[in-house]
Amino acid sequence: MSEISETFSQDPVLVMNLKGHTKAITDISFNPHTNQFASSSEDHTLMIWNTGNNVRSYNFCGHVDIITGVEFSSDGKFVATCSKDQTVRFWVPAVKGETTVFKAHTSSVNCLNFSSDDTKLLTGSNDKSVKIWDVSQRLFLSSLVGHTNWVNSVKYSPNGNFIASSADDHTLRIWDCHTGKCEQKFASASSNPTRLAIHANNNTIAAAMDSGSVRVYDVRNNKLQQHYTLHKGATKCVSWHPTVNFLLTCGEDGKVTIVDVMEGRPLYTLTGHTGNVNTCKFNTNGTLFATGGTDQLIMVWKINL
Repeated sequence: MSEISETFSQDPVLVMNLKGHTKAITDISFNPHTNQFASSSEDHTLMIWNTGNNVRSYNFCGHVDIITGVEFSSDGKFVATCSKDQTVRFWVPAVKGETTVFKAHTSSVNCLNFSSDDTKLLTGSNDKSVKIWDVSQRLFLSSLVGHTNWVNSVKYSPNGNFIASSADDHTLRIWDCHTGKCEQKFASASSNPTRLAIHANNNTIAAAMDSGSVRVYDVRNNKLQQHYTLHKGATKCVSWHPTVNFLLTCGEDGKVTIVDVMEGRPLYTLTGHTGNVNTCKFNTNGTLFATGGTDQLIMVWKINL
């Protein structure tokens, strides 16, 4: 199952292998306060799972096209999803599954992200824009315009000072949250970033690249800090461990890797999925991570870092 490193006494261990979706898994998000996590799929559904009892708790329907992204609010009280049907939905992760919906863009909505205080929501779309929304009123606030192709990832910095976005125009852009201006641009001539993750230090950004690499950028010094070639085919997702400098990645080659960024080397390569692994996420305390792919499976792994 894994290529073993001697650095740690405990390898990642597969503890759950979950099947419920009928098409590819597109995204995963852990509830920061409970054992729940959410998954989205090309089958147009949102599912809420419980890592405590190994069951699917709820199955929510409402979107009429592929759900491209899912995220729990930081208080864990609701879940947001975005879809190729151009809408965003807010769900209460309970049996009744109350939902509200609004049209967010004029094309597919590819990604979304809450601000750390849950007052604002970012969305990115094939219409090349990044939009900022008021969460409580579901109101549009402003757009960040500058990308020249599909926007595929948007993130608030943990301290709320900047927004990072990436697109199929080969760029990662840094926007000032207060002025809405693009302050920095990192470009790659040969590949597009596919997903972003911002470190808790508010300075380091990891970018999954469609070339199979992962790039780590230093925002403060405006430079490329590290570059890893990890996957054959595109790297689909990246996730920072919440407390230590380890990076989780997954790719089209069906593999999942864990990289020690301080030492600059991969520690583990995990297999088990057949086909693309589209998403990988650590939980809030970093004791678990989940992966999902085109094989319609969600794998939950236990790790001691």
